[in-house]
Amino acid sequence: MKVILGIGNYGYEYEHTRHNAGFDAIDKFADLVNIQINKKDFKSLYGYGTYNNERIFLLKPQTYVNLSGDALRDIISFYKTPVEDIIILVDDMDTDVGKIRLKFKGASGGHNGLKSIISVLHTESFKRIRIGISKPISNPINYVLGKPKGEEYLLFDKGTTLASVALKYILDNNFEKAMTKYNSL
Repeated sequence: MKVILGIGNYGYEYEHTRHNAGFDAIDKFADLVNIQINKKDFKSLYGYGTYNNERIFLLKPQTYVNLSGDALRDIISFYKTPVEDIIILVDDMDTDVGKIRLKFKGASGGHNGLKSIISVLHTESFKRIRIGISKPISNPINYVLGKPKGEEYLLFDKGTTLASVALKYILDNNFEKAMTKYNSL
């Protein structure tokens, strides 16, 4: 069973903000594999289904970004999910908007959602798809909680779409092949 978690903040005011790139990508992936994210449990809004004969859970934590690990802890404890079957979708200021980076491990890079997940998993070695939002010119908090507009929105939308397609490619192939294909774009 795969557990796929998109990092983001819940609530209307946070929809389609840069910090919710993980939510946007997981929603697009859910559409690709025909899974509805409409159930509540595990401190999350979630959906589950089968893809390529494997059960998958799609989680959108309802804990705010800084406590994303709490939702992950609940589901992996219940289902005894090993770390190698977890994939995290997360916004990344160190990647250009519209681009993605797939990684097997790494530090949080200052991202509080990743810090929370690392704390729960007790390791930095887990799969992640980092969705580029670029660096802010000024206040990083206002930047990540802001919504991209105009040309930037088109690139942001391209990035979340690319992340969802890469996620499907991972499940169709494997993470290593996906890294080779998508990290070079």
